[in-house]
Amino acid sequence: MQTVLVAPPVTGTLRPFWYRATRVALALCPLIAVHLALFAIPFVEFTVWSVVAIFVVTRITGLGITAGFHRYFSHHSFKTSRWFQFLLAVAGCTALQKGPLWWVAHHRLHHKHSDTPADPHSPVVNGFFHGHVGWLFTRDLMKPDERPVRDLAKYPELVWLDRLWMIPGVLLAAACFAVLGWNGLIYGFCLSVVLVFQVTFAVNSIGHLFGRQRFDTGEGSRNNLVLGYLAMGDGWHNNHHRAPYSARHGFAWYEFDVCYRFIRLLARLGLVWGVKEPPAELRFGRVAPEPETNAEPVAGGS
Repeated sequence: MQTVLVAPPVTGTLRPFWYRATRVALALCPLIAVHLALFAIPFVEFTVWSVVAIFVVTRITGLGITAGFHRYFSHHSFKTSRWFQFLLAVAGCTALQKGPLWWVAHHRLHHKHSDTPADPHSPVVNGFFHGHVGWLFTRDLMKPDERPVRDLAKYPELVWLDRLWMIPGVLLAAACFAVLGWNGLIYGFCLSVVLVFQVTFAVNSIGHLFGRQRFDTGEGSRNNLVLGYLAMGDGWHNNHHRAPYSARHGFAWYEFDVCYRFIRLLARLGLVWGVKEPPAELRFGRVAPEPETNAEPVAGGS
């Protein structure tokens, strides 16, 4: 008999549709706002400071997602102190992709049920649009099941930040406006956040449909050359699904991994340690994935 997987239930009593629809709209309001703000681009001059602002903000928001929410909080690819852990969480929140517990809970469900009906955002099962962004509208964005993130929920500051996830983004937007005016707000913040959002979510959609499968991982993850560079290394997605614990996603010489280099820099500075590497043999052959555990402590470990 074939086993049919179903999506895990949302904890608590199911609210009326109007209530859930309102919660979804409010949860997505910041992301919708920064996308709509791009209509102001024809009216705001693009200068060299625009380029500088875009570079700086995409590094903050992008590495907050890739190094913070993804490789550290979701997969424990390295260890760090509690204060720097919080700093990574704040940086991730500036990308306006909700809070660390919410983000990690959905990502861990994705790995556990990749490209099955229980996957929150599988383009293989539900199509490209759903895998890219549609799942945000079709799923209830109320407080997720915290069972996948018990290791994070034990930190009160992370729980607090998960509830007030908009604050870091609002503060960064205000800083951009204070320094460069409308140029800083529209180009430096809004455009940067939109770029990071679209690239991050393209890994969910394009990264499971188009590209090369170096490893037979039993699902649709692929290494995509364009995403590999745009997503700071997260686009080497098939490599990642083969060794989700690894801080390094780029296995081949041409698979440059900006996030991994950043993590290595942090290690040299003594801010992180215990950086996990993939076995050398993973660069060859087609092998099955290994199980992953999220049970180890996050901060303060040796």
